[in-house]
Amino acid sequence: MIIILLLIPLFLPGTAAQSPIVIKALTDKVSGNPGDVVKIPFQLINLGNTNVSNITVYVTGPSEGFLYETKIIPGPIRPNESVTGTITVQISNLNPVSPGDYTLKLVAQSNASYSETEVTLHVGTYVNFDLSIDVGKRYIYGNNVTALLRITSRSNGVVIGRIGYTLYLNGTVLQSVETVIFLRPGESWYKTLNLRKPAVGHYTLRLWANFGGHSKSTTTDFLVYQRQLNYRAYFENGAIHVMVTDKNGNGVGGITVKVARAGSGESSILVTAPDGTVTYPVETAGLYQLTINLDGKVVTDVIPVRQLALDVGQNGKELWVRVRGPEKPVPNITVTVSGPLGKSYAVTNSSGEAVIDLTSVGYGSLLISAESTQYLSTHTTFNARPPVTSTPSPTPTSSTPQPTPNVTLPSTSPQKSGRSGMGYLGLLLIISAVILAGTSYVAFFMPTVHEEELDRHYFVKVRSPRLRGLENFRYEKGISAVEAKATKGNVSINDGRVVWEIENLEPGEEAYLQIRLG
Repeated sequence: MIIILLLIPLFLPGTAAQSPIVIKALTDKVSGNPGDVVKIPFQLINLGNTNVSNITVYVTGPSEGFLYETKIIPGPIRPNESVTGTITVQISNLNPVSPGDYTLKLVAQSNASYSETEVTLHVGTYVNFDLSIDVGKRYIYGNNVTALLRITSRSNGVVIGRIGYTLYLNGTVLQSVETVIFLRPGESWYKTLNLRKPAVGHYTLRLWANFGGHSKSTTTDFLVYQRQLNYRAYFENGAIHVMVTDKNGNGVGGITVKVARAGSGESSILVTAPDGTVTYPVETAGLYQLTINLDGKVVTDVIPVRQLALDVGQNGKELWVRVRGPEKPVPNITVTVSGPLGKSYAVTNSSGEAVIDLTSVGYGSLLISAESTQYLSTHTTFNARPPVTSTPSPTPTSSTPQPTPNVTLPSTSPQKSGRSGMGYLGLLLIISAVILAGTSYVAFFMPTVHEEELDRHYFVKVRSPRLRGLENFRYEKGISAVEAKATKGNVSINDGRVVWEIENLEPGEEAYLQIRLG
């Protein structure tokens, strides 16, 4: 008997099955859509013979897409009495639950015992979606405008509907598009609207959609405007400078400037700095074309870049330099001559000429350069030679030292001495007359040509007679030349020969030829 009594508890049902509280759903099925809070009615019955207090009621079901409530029924519930109430389930719309039926359990728990029952939750089709337009607010005229249109489904199932967009300019319709699409849950529709350099004005863009009778729309505005811009372009100090300003004179950055040298086939694209400036260094003379985009207004300009040229010659202890532009001599140009003894400076006169004292820079290889803010600088070399001094003829002197270096003739009888002195003086006068006549003829009637070679250069100078001009002058020399230029006349290089022709030189006028040797 004792053994039987001890074994009886092992065959009795658990405490859960012996719970005095029973929960019952007052409906078999409830319905809702994502975002809804659904109430489930229930009833608690005390089937025991004692009071029951602090009963916990809660719902269990799928772990994702639902939020469940837990309630405490403080009681007490007497034997054979019942209590009714509701408990809620929220259907999430962040990650929409698919349409369909879901089985939930209502549980009532008191201490270690509990009771449960089932109820069906029907989730219906939920239609929701977002609209957005991504576009800037202000655009400078001449730039492209890109707008991104997007529709994203927040529905819990596939939705089908009509969508469209309309673009207005100052209230007038420019574009209007409409179409039919379908979207899966979480799926997005995109449209990139590219406007190529739209006109100046106020734009409005409207995006709309209608899915399952649910309509939404959104609008946004943007402005395309043009500034009143001015520019200034010039060459100075070896570079082309461009300055872009607004109507108030303030520098404007971000303006595109294209620079191309005529005939080169090459170009460079530059952008103005925040102060509105652009600097383009130049090393080659020529015509440079500028193309400037002033907020969509494209302007062109041509900037001539010129380079100085040098003619160099020597006259005894003086170095003669002429500075020329493409067409004529250039005054007020600083000429620098560097030689063995140092540097010397001079400024060209109204004829473009400057003279340097060779004793200040020394003889030998000289470097001559000319610089100007309005021209490309240039330089050349020249070999200056010391002037040749003639040796004086011996002068008879007396045996007695004299206090001064005057010439003294030998002393003889007065008559003989006089005749001898007159004969000697006459001879000198005759010789002087012959020399003077010869040099005068050369200077006044014959042209002079002077040639000189220095490093890789060959120089030729021609001077017309002082009393008459020189016509149809022709100089020809067989020499290996790669370049030849002259201050006057025409120069050609053919078959290893340089030909220099001048139609006319005024009396006493000079012309120079410079040949660069190969």
